[in-house]
Amino acid sequence: MSVFSFDTFDKGVDNIGDGTMLTDSARNYFFLINHVVISTFICLFGIVGNCFNITVFLRQGLRKSQNLSLMAISVSDLIEVVLQVWHNFCLNPFVENLEAPVSFIQVQYLTAGMPNGAAIRITEWVTTFMALERCLSIAMPLKIKQLITFKRTACIIILIYILNVSTLTPFYLSAYFSWNFNPKLNITQLGIAFRGNKLEMQGLVFLFHASLSVIPFLLVVIFTAILVVKLKQTSKWRKQVTHINDQNEAASARERKTVVLTIAVAIVLIVCYTPVVVYSITTAITPDFAITGRQANVYHAAFSFAFVLHSFNSSINVVVYYKMSSRYRQTFQELFFARKSRKGGQQQKKHYFSVKPFSNSL
Repeated sequence: MSVFSFDTFDKGVDNIGDGTMLTDSARNYFFLINHVVISTFICLFGIVGNCFNITVFLRQGLRKSQNLSLMAISVSDLIEVVLQVWHNFCLNPFVENLEAPVSFIQVQYLTAGMPNGAAIRITEWVTTFMALERCLSIAMPLKIKQLITFKRTACIIILIYILNVSTLTPFYLSAYFSWNFNPKLNITQLGIAFRGNKLEMQGLVFLFHASLSVIPFLLVVIFTAILVVKLKQTSKWRKQVTHINDQNEAASARERKTVVLTIAVAIVLIVCYTPVVVYSITTAITPDFAITGRQANVYHAAFSFAFVLHSFNSSINVVVYYKMSSRYRQTFQELFFARKSRKGGQQQKKHYFSVKPFSNSL
């Protein structure tokens, strides 16, 4: 068993002399600005937005494959932003300097950091499945409904959740909660400790995380590129063909909107996930750029930007759906705006009946 070292997270210590490129105090500024302020603000918006998404998709029904996929993304995004708020709190330098019975910087690994990573990967894989489904609908338009059924979509999404959650097993087999002495504060705090298989398990965790992050990222890039090319070809063909009946025109328009929405979701994911893919590759090539490496402070500072982008990706979808999907927008307005209108109408009706007897007496 090995106890988690407090030296890695000493606060306010300038340790440039030991070969590091970033001091502890400088790293804390990145924590404070990116995690505590920016990411937390985005996540609070994302919690509300994803609750809206879940409500809308439940109202529309989940029998359609795309709705089920978007619902799965909304659930994983909601989990991600909730965990990220807790993660940001734990990384607050002012909180860590409190003489609390809990070392928040340590317990966040078990309660926020690792499960948060699983939720992020789930969103990535479900988005990949959505993009693949749209590509298949273009390649096999007459067979897509028989190929991608509700049951198959549900099974694939459940497998995605199980796969990404199960990859946390090695970490939870090597780490556990433990009471550790903090020499900086001269108190004993609840933190984490590692069993003797720490290095082997951490190697497996990194392998799972890197592979399950990079593979779907590359697939999303490929599928999105295919969709963009096919969308341009379809638009060009529609301009050349003038004799299209109304029914085919409506079907083509619906398919185009579905493809455009999928492309928008995929592009946002690609932009937001690019840094963490680059960081993961860098860690594999440069061992010093790691959570326990010589450049751990640079690692934490760099990943603070990645967490901001992850929070943005998990929070912005409500805006993307509302702007790009007329069906989502209509359901959203019926659920939230129509209630206010009905409430206002009922108040006006009540006011009318309360005034009517008086006017009759005149």
